[in-house]
Parts: sequence; C-alpha cells; structure tokens
Amino acid sequence: MMLGEPKPEVSVVTENYLQAIYKLGERDEAVSPTRLAEVMDVSVATAVGTVKRLTRQEMVAVASNKEVSLTRKGRDVAESVVRRHRLAERMLIEMLGLEWYKAHREAHRLEHAISPDVEQKLVEALGHPETNPYGLPIPGYSKGSKKMKPLADAREGESMTVSQVPEEDIQLLTYFDEINVKPGAEILVKESAPFKGTVTIDVNGEHVVLGLEVARKIQVAA
Repeated sequence: MMLGEPKPEVSVVTENYLQAIYKLGERDEAVSPTRLAEVMDVSVATAVGTVKRLTRQEMVAVASNKEVSLTRKGRDVAESVVRRHRLAERMLIEMLGLEWYKAHREAHRLEHAISPDVEQKLVEALGHPETNPYGLPIPGYSKGSKKMKPLADAREGESMTVSQVPEEDIQLLTYFDEINVKPGAEILVKESAPFKGTVTIDVNGEHVVLGLEVARKIQVAA
C-alpha cells in the first residue's frame, strides 16, 4: 500500500479525531475525551461516544485513567491524513502562492481528497519535503526529529534558528508572518526578562518583544 492511500471505509469524522489525537501526542499532551472535546469543538458526551466507537473499531485504546492512545491501525490512518494535510499546506503556499498564515486552515478542505497518485506527484513536485511550512514533520517523509527547545528557554545573547511555530492559531500566524518569525528565520535574543514576562528578540535588524506565553510556543534549534 502506498503512503497516504485513502481508506474509503474511514469517515472524515474518524480521520479528524485520529488526526487530533496524533497531533496532541506530538505535543506530548495527555489525550482525554475532555481534551478531545475542546480540540474538536464538540460536547464531552459527543467526544466520549466517538472514542467508544473508535475503540470498537480498534483505532484507539483507552487506559484505566481514561487516557486515549492510538492503536497501530489508528496510527496508520492518522499518519496518512496528517501527511496529506501537511503536503497540502506546502502545495498551497509553494505552488499556488497562498499566504503562509492561511494554509493550515485551507489544507483541511483538501486533506481527505488527496489520492495516492496525487500524493506521489505532490512529493516529487515539492522536492520531497520533510516538514510542513510551520516546521512540523511530514509522517513517512521526515528523516527524524531535530533537537529543539522553546524560545522562552533561550539565554540572552544566544543566536538561533526558528524550527517550529504552532499552526492552529491564524491570528498568531498572521503576527508571526508580519514579524518574519518562521521556520528558518535567524533570531538573536536581546533580552530574557522572566520578571517582566517578556523575551526581546532581533529579527532582520528589528527588535520584537514577545510575551513568555508566545515565546514558549516557538521552537528553536537547540
């Protein structure tokens, strides 16, 4: 079976839930029905019902503490949809010229419809990318994780490269686009001031003050 092969027996709702569990796992977050309800913007009862269905389908397993994890079968489906989503993001930006901060949202419209043939053509046309435009690995094509740390943990005077930024918040992405805080950007920490709750960085000669909460969301090369 080719990477990214759509599975007609798997519904869009199932793919979305498995994708959400996968992405929470990427962030080392414990996955519970309550957390899933928040991510999927549904009631807890709806999330619980869906988790029960996914358990019967052997897509997920639920531990005694209610933590939800992907089975091998579920992970295969999750990796497939995440892979198609992240390739779609690259396509939208690099081939269609869509604004960087819009690609994540738009890719949700495409991720369920990309066939194996189209996936392979996309990979070739995009030059076999390992990450999406926000620095997150593309399952099946990434060659391994790189050492990273939150920008909030950087020391004054430290120069580093941005590795990842969160992809879900379009307002935050719009701001990052304006200040050029994107994967590959070189930054210098001018001031780390936990007592003020800020980190001041230099990006292309411009000083930018970030709150610690935002700085914790930006991953830099360790």
